[in-house]
Amino acid sequence: MRSALVPPITPKSLGQDLCKAVAPWGQLNRWVSLGRFGSLGLVCLGSTAIAWQLNALGGFVFWTGVAAIAYGFWLVCIHDAVHQTLTGWRRVDLWLARSLAWPIAWPAGVYSELHGLHHRWNGRDLRDPERIQWSRAEYQAASPLRRWYVRHQWAWDILVAGALGLIWDIFRQGWTRRGNRPQVLPQMRLDVLGILLTHSSLLLWVSQTGAWAHYGLFWLIVTWIVGIMMQTRAHLEHYGRWQPQASPLLTQLYSARNVNGRCWVNWLMGGLPYHAVHHAFPHIPFEQLPQAYVAIQTVLQQHQQIPLTLEAGYWQTTIQEIQHYSLIETQ
Repeated sequence: MRSALVPPITPKSLGQDLCKAVAPWGQLNRWVSLGRFGSLGLVCLGSTAIAWQLNALGGFVFWTGVAAIAYGFWLVCIHDAVHQTLTGWRRVDLWLARSLAWPIAWPAGVYSELHGLHHRWNGRDLRDPERIQWSRAEYQAASPLRRWYVRHQWAWDILVAGALGLIWDIFRQGWTRRGNRPQVLPQMRLDVLGILLTHSSLLLWVSQTGAWAHYGLFWLIVTWIVGIMMQTRAHLEHYGRWQPQASPLLTQLYSARNVNGRCWVNWLMGGLPYHAVHHAFPHIPFEQLPQAYVAIQTVLQQHQQIPLTLEAGYWQTTIQEIQHYSLIETQ
């Protein structure tokens, strides 16, 4: 029986305690974020330069693969830029995001608009533009072919749809949600123009060198590897975690997945292994999320709430989750 001297636990008091607990973290250190941005960029561009200087096919494929992996991690910086935890300057962050995204035809501006809706609707509104998991009602209304897709969604999205599937989905969701975010259409026009100009310049250079086969092989490898990385990340972050709660803050904490990983994994992934913490407090820079995770766990324990879970790792969790499918149960 609770003592009359102890105030009852309410969503408001829990939220206040959570905010107080993470208050020491949230100050952006631009040297840390830009250091990560620059390091990944050097590895990506350096590997690309090495690949294009080699005549041997094996060496070209190997170094292109290295460049693609580095590019996949480098693209995560787009997420930092959208939340202004890259430089903290909105215009600079967004243009850095575009410079990373346009070579692979990723509409960074549209993504930046949709991502705001994602943070608002995750775990509580099926209109969430980044929702991966299907609801039971959607599954029951789907055709047999689409039901087959839902049952094999992880394997299909990661190994087949890849980067092109994600890019198409961003454009589709941008058009669908244009009424919710008026800036989506101007951003879409800018993205399309930027993508066309970027690839026109690349194609002009290839036409002068005549390296059409290498160019095609290069982008085939890059889009496949980056697609695997980005799709795996997208599925792991939220699939099977749709858990509406009494308060928006708790909804974000329980409707995203945390993945255990060493400090270098957290560095490469820009803090996304602590995705639940990021969703609740998106202003916290990536390198400070592990400390915030510990502080949040303490508050949840004090308020007798279910603790956050920490999955074993990216590959272990992917292998486990890819073997079954689940649906969102709605009332």
